[in-house]
Amino acid sequence: MAETTENEGPIIEIGEKVKVLDGEYKGEEGSIINVYNNTVAVEFNNIHTKDGSKFRTVIKHGNYKSLS
Repeated sequence: MAETTENEGPIIEIGEKVKVLDGEYKGEEGSIINVYNNTVAVEFNNIHTKDGSKFRTVIKHGNYKSLS
């Protein structure tokens, strides 16, 4: 029988600082607020919504780099 291994993806934790490398928000920095199988949820430092709260979005693994 062949042994199987689980693909765990990048090791990143909630609260880490990241910089977006590709896409609409390229160059923006933010903090990880949640980690999913194929993506992470990011809260940006310098982008705000109309009500003044920090903007949040989801970024695919590989489209950001850790600044920590």
